[in-house]
Amino acid sequence: MPDPLVPGRFGLYLSMLHYGLTSNAEFAREHCEFFHRLVDYTGDIAGKRILEIGCGKSYWLTLLLHTHGAIASGVDTENVEPGFGWQRFAEIWRHNGPERALRTLVWSVVFARPYYRALAKAAGRPLRFDGIDVRRTTPDRLDFDDDTFDLVVSHEVFEHIADVDAVAKELQRVMKPGARTYIYVHNYTSVSGGHHIAWKHVDTRPSHKVPPWDHLRAQRYPFIPSWLNTMREQDYRPIMERYFEILDWFPTREEGRALLTPKIRAELSRYTEDELLRQGFVIVATPRKQTALADA
Repeated sequence: MPDPLVPGRFGLYLSMLHYGLTSNAEFAREHCEFFHRLVDYTGDIAGKRILEIGCGKSYWLTLLLHTHGAIASGVDTENVEPGFGWQRFAEIWRHNGPERALRTLVWSVVFARPYYRALAKAAGRPLRFDGIDVRRTTPDRLDFDDDTFDLVVSHEVFEHIADVDAVAKELQRVMKPGARTYIYVHNYTSVSGGHHIAWKHVDTRPSHKVPPWDHLRAQRYPFIPSWLNTMREQDYRPIMERYFEILDWFPTREEGRALLTPKIRAELSRYTEDELLRQGFVIVATPRKQTALADA
């Protein structure tokens, strides 16, 4: 990923535009790899009711789940319905602001078609758009009945949620007894955890302009695409344990070891080495239902 050529938000969006134009196939491969890891872990998804929290404007995970036979629903705070219509962008402008509306417009016009072609190629089958259920809502007030879902999934979304406790409580409500989560959280304390696009490829294409862990240090390059709650991994566990029984909690890959110099390590001594090097973590949990609590 090339470093920003000009400072500020304009430089950020130029970098994002360049990366999007050159990396559709790479995005698609990464997304399919995550999908296959999820299915390998959770088992057969055909016919299961699955909810994705934060499906995004490409709703790629909901789309892959739907294509492979799940009864999938994706929710997002933005209108992400398929198709192109000015009414949709006007709604995004009203609810999410002009900047978000413009970003979605550029995605729809420039990136959507080549991305979906690359996703279908990586998936090895045509994508099923017909009958897909994606809707705008807030994750702490879901428009679903109690005990609806067999599985709740999420990919790099919980670090953008302001009230994780409220969302966890709502997920507990809509999940069936014995249902599971597969929630991937991008670790805020990792090198890439500041979500600056210059650190998309930490080990293979490190930034020569944005300092490593800048978001934890001087914050010289604060311009990123979206808001972050800055929660550390240790902050998530007590919240999840309030509403769920944790079945598994495992890290994803390590990144940035060669960048963690003694000087930076001393500067960031308030964080553990694992926190700084762990890209993210997956939370697998089952809801604590009131009936089960009453019987205990």
